[in-house]
Amino acid sequence: MPTSPKTLMLSIACGFLLGCATEKYEAKPLNVGQITAKMLAKDVTNADFKAYLVKQGVKEESLPFAAWGLDELTLCALYFNPKLDVAKAQLGLANAQIEIAGIKQNPTLNANLANSNQKNGDPSPWAYGLNVEIPLETANKRAIRIEEAQANAAASRMDIASTAWQLRSQVVQDLIEMQQNLADTQLLQTTLATHTEIANMLEKRVNTGVASKTELSTAQLAQLKTQSDLNNTQAKAAEIQARLASDVGLSLEKFKQLTIEPLDIDATLSQQTRALDSNFINKNLQETALLNRIDIRRALAKYAAAEAKIQLEIAKQTPDISLSPGIAFEYGNSIWSLGFSTLLNLLHKNPTQIAEAKQLREVEGAQFEALQAQIIGDLNQHYAAFTAAKQNLNQAQSQYSSQLQHIQKLQKQFDAGLIDRLELRQASLANIISQQQFFAAKFALLQVAHDIENVLQKPLYTDFVMPN
Repeated sequence: MPTSPKTLMLSIACGFLLGCATEKYEAKPLNVGQITAKMLAKDVTNADFKAYLVKQGVKEESLPFAAWGLDELTLCALYFNPKLDVAKAQLGLANAQIEIAGIKQNPTLNANLANSNQKNGDPSPWAYGLNVEIPLETANKRAIRIEEAQANAAASRMDIASTAWQLRSQVVQDLIEMQQNLADTQLLQTTLATHTEIANMLEKRVNTGVASKTELSTAQLAQLKTQSDLNNTQAKAAEIQARLASDVGLSLEKFKQLTIEPLDIDATLSQQTRALDSNFINKNLQETALLNRIDIRRALAKYAAAEAKIQLEIAKQTPDISLSPGIAFEYGNSIWSLGFSTLLNLLHKNPTQIAEAKQLREVEGAQFEALQAQIIGDLNQHYAAFTAAKQNLNQAQSQYSSQLQHIQKLQKQFDAGLIDRLELRQASLANIISQQQFFAAKFALLQVAHDIENVLQKPLYTDFVMPN
């Protein structure tokens, strides 16, 4: 039986509807309350977090941690801090672009139906036709698009690694500040106790007429200033603790339940100094920086993407082809046809786009060279600062040792009754100041070593490996 025009059109419409997308849109509004509750519920006792630690090489029998040091807090930050989730979402988008780049163009279906009315009123047969447009890409454009998308995805992976290193770096900075704050607090407490003792002794002497009120006022002012400094330092301790809790991705309440392992300043400085001195002399630090830096690898990925873009623009000089096979029933006649179409660009072969892509490659190449030069410059600059800080520490240690010897002599004189307690306590203030300068030099050296670690984007002396 011959197919009626209505039946044919109905069949075409059904085929069109079957080819339409079936996935439906689902709204996903942000629930602020739920997000807040999720953040507050983060806990190191979570079973998923424990599984993550085991996956990173932590022995299960060592869990839960008795004390949380740098490595443990780093793993906590990498698991709980939401900044890494942002970078991972961006990588997911880049991976989706790879899939999009690999999609082939779908064929298109065209149909037509026609009928004309005769002037004399005689019936006229229907005319209807069907043809398919089949696009054919040339010059391997699809593979080149995939290559460009893969290079951009590699750059996004470097963004994740960069975010992870920044989290570790911030945890190190927080621990250094926390340890320095603790040392400052202890020294200020000792200083305040000494000033209080001196003020009490002077007050007794003023009452007996042995000392002047001016001396007492000076001592009391020093006591008040030290008390104020101590209050500020103690207030800063709470601020540092809150910042560290935020950096590791925990609420302050949950973080306070952790036992933080203090940094072993002397051992850390000894290991860092040994690693820096030997490696810098052997040029190992420069090689490590140029090979390990995350932004170096990211720059290489961006340069590869620029190369692929040039290839794609050059490939676009070859126009794509579209085949159009079809069949038509026109007033009782069957007509078969094969169409062919392409873009005629013999005179204009997109030179502007090619030049733009080449210029982009030049920019990426220049940025890569500038980045290398900056890294070497930063490394040399920070190492010079490290050398100067090491000399300052040696001088401060020598002065502190001399001051200790002086105090020991005064103590012997006091024990022998040659000087009184007030003179001994006033001399001990100079010893505390010398100790403060010694500790400050230690932390300054520790800070410079941390700056060099940031240039290398790699731990200087530990075996800790950043998770993949």
